[in-house]
Amino acid sequence: MKKRKVPFMSAIIAVIIVASVTACSGGDSKSEEGQGSSAPAGQPSSAKLRLLGPTGSNKYIKFEDREKYPVWKEVDKLLTDAKLQLDYELVPNEQYNVVIKTRMASGSNLPDIVNISALDNTTVLNLAKQGVLLDLNPLIEKYSNGNIKKMYEQEFPYAKKTTTTSDGKMYWFSDLHKKTYKGTDPAPVSLTMLLRKDWLDKLSLPVPANAEEYLQTLKTMRDKDANGNGQKDEVLVYDPGAFSGPIAQWFGLGTSISSVDVENKKVVSPWYQDGIKDYFRYLQRLVKEGVLDTSLIGATGEQKQQKMTENQVASTGDYNLETYLEPTIKGGGEYLPLMPLQAADGITPAAQTEPPFLVWQKYAITKDCKNVEAAIKFFDTIYSDKYADLLYWGIEGQTYKKDDSGANVFINNASDEELAKTGQVPGLRLFGDTVFPRVQFANLEFELSGVPKYKADNELDILKYKPYFVNMNDNYLAIPDDQQLEAKTKILTNLNTYSTELATKLALGQKSLDNWDQYIADLKKLGLDQLLEIDQQLLDRYNSIQ
Repeated sequence: MKKRKVPFMSAIIAVIIVASVTACSGGDSKSEEGQGSSAPAGQPSSAKLRLLGPTGSNKYIKFEDREKYPVWKEVDKLLTDAKLQLDYELVPNEQYNVVIKTRMASGSNLPDIVNISALDNTTVLNLAKQGVLLDLNPLIEKYSNGNIKKMYEQEFPYAKKTTTTSDGKMYWFSDLHKKTYKGTDPAPVSLTMLLRKDWLDKLSLPVPANAEEYLQTLKTMRDKDANGNGQKDEVLVYDPGAFSGPIAQWFGLGTSISSVDVENKKVVSPWYQDGIKDYFRYLQRLVKEGVLDTSLIGATGEQKQQKMTENQVASTGDYNLETYLEPTIKGGGEYLPLMPLQAADGITPAAQTEPPFLVWQKYAITKDCKNVEAAIKFFDTIYSDKYADLLYWGIEGQTYKKDDSGANVFINNASDEELAKTGQVPGLRLFGDTVFPRVQFANLEFELSGVPKYKADNELDILKYKPYFVNMNDNYLAIPDDQQLEAKTKILTNLNTYSTELATKLALGQKSLDNWDQYIADLKKLGLDQLLEIDQQLLDRYNSIQ
């Protein structure tokens, strides 16, 4: 979605209070903010909290309309039972980055709980040093009913590893996600190369079994006018500037300039891996044969989507279970996800996977919180099984049901516009990523039920495939200490810029592989070895945290 530009000062003053939910069951709310409200005799009063976050991006299902949604009534009951009275200070999504940076930098008149996901770790840790954000660990120990610990230590132990600082402190809660298959098996999905299945069928072409056959298939689709428009414009959309394109993994390469080899607990760089030169030789062939659309290297998402809409994209990289590309193709089409293809002698092609366990987003308690016990009670409510069910699945019988195997599956896969009319939505669409963290227990069975068999079969093959590299390396790295953070900050900008430009020019044949030693020397000079050393330390610390 294209974001409209907002003048800076307008963004600063754009913080608006859109709602206030009274959680007490009786009496008038007359007490001072944060000190609770009046309640019938013999009943404890409700504690008041002020929460700041973005509005959410759903065009049809809006948090401000939450009272009409059955799932909100269930969440509201959880908050009422916890004796919490919440005031929401919500900012339009497109303005939130500017607003949150300014509000937190001011350090005054802060909410009790704040979504600080827009802030990088450096900024957050500096705020913590200044005392703007509270260390959560002692608060959890003193006030939690056990739900937080259960989620962080039992259900999502990896979350503690990526949110604990080197001195054992924790300054934010996170979104938590776990995807399983058959109840317990971890279920990663893959990012892979997609190939037009309908064009394979139309031209009676077999599915390519290796990288050479893939190249020849792309040429055939172009030369035989697979889209039928009378022009040789069927292309591969692929950006060689980064290593996150799945073709890189066919050559055994990691997904980033510094990549985590999860299985071997090792940090590696594609620039040092065996298949790197063969990878660039292959890309040069794709360019020379005219099947890789070089005009889209570094292009915007809108430019790439235009090519997709015009029915010209023979192949591109995306999730193996995607179903959102096909409807955008003029005239329709089908994309077949490919398994990793053999590309270089002696190198087993790797898969690129999204980890089944994810940690992202940041929600903090600020120094201005007037009732930290209530703030911890809020997160205890969020990190409960009941909330997790309401957020991800909604209400049984209304938004989801149990299939024959006992797995949850959604009942209605209608558009957001239609779901907004019925009100039958899970909480995620209504309030996820606002001031409410996500806690997601997903199952692969649901995803497989909504895709064609050939995509489901690919996913089942991916589940146990090795070797693999992940697309989210930071999920396996501990938080850097001050010295490591400073060093990485100094290194990354120039190193990433050089690496991107070098990779692009090598793929285009604008730089020669004969000068390889000089390129490696330049990368070393820019700090590549130091970056790998730091990330290895962070990976080791991640793996050592219990």
